[in-house]
Amino acid sequence: MRFIRNEIQTPVRLVTEENRKSTPFLLMTIGVIILVAGGTGFFGAFIVRSLLQEQFNLDYHEAQTYLLAIAGAGIFLYIIGGSIIKVPLRNTSYYKLQTIMRNEPFDPPRKGDFTKSIFARLRDLEDKWALYSEVVPSKSNFKLPQVVIGPGGVYAVYPSNQHPDRRSFRDPGPELERVSKLLGQELNHPVNPFVLFPTTKLAEIYKKKRGAKSKVMHIQELFDFFNDRKRKITAEQQAEMEKIIFSLIKGTPPGK
Repeated sequence: MRFIRNEIQTPVRLVTEENRKSTPFLLMTIGVIILVAGGTGFFGAFIVRSLLQEQFNLDYHEAQTYLLAIAGAGIFLYIIGGSIIKVPLRNTSYYKLQTIMRNEPFDPPRKGDFTKSIFARLRDLEDKWALYSEVVPSKSNFKLPQVVIGPGGVYAVYPSNQHPDRRSFRDPGPELERVSKLLGQELNHPVNPFVLFPTTKLAEIYKKKRGAKSKVMHIQELFDFFNDRKRKITAEQQAEMEKIIFSLIKGTPPGK
């Protein structure tokens, strides 16, 4: 399966190749090394507290204070270097540091977005199938979390991990049905909506409690469902519809 994202959605490296060769980036790297050393030493001081006392007459609390200062110096160097080459410092996490040091694209999981989980289930489908995310039809403000298109048709997916039996649960079914029809009008082809749950139990509760009109599935069914679809559209029709779907993506940058 193809996972198609527009320019806004596509993960990028937080530090360019040019900046990686610069002195500020070297400063950042040294800062991370010092931070790791200080942090490791801080926790290690407790383990070797007896040795510190016997060999150096140093209380481990005092050692931890020094090591915290060292870790702080590492953070300071990282901030100075990052500020110079304009690396986003806000919400710095272990994952962000890892992608910077390893020179990998920054693509953290987004709360409430299950696109990666869905793609993981469908990635072995043939490349005639494609997955899009954050699709908004022209006549709506409702964002379809995922749209799947392939020889077997077009499908709008709304994943939810909320319990359908709770008062706080907001049924996505009616709005999903309405917006899927709007997308179908733009594509000049029916769009089949379904609500997706992570477990069989939640899917069954939703069917019973909410009187679901849309198709309801759990994530374990996904691959077989799409893999078993019979051809409904030609390659030419699909190519035209994919262009339209791509133009309707209202994506947000990774990490936002």
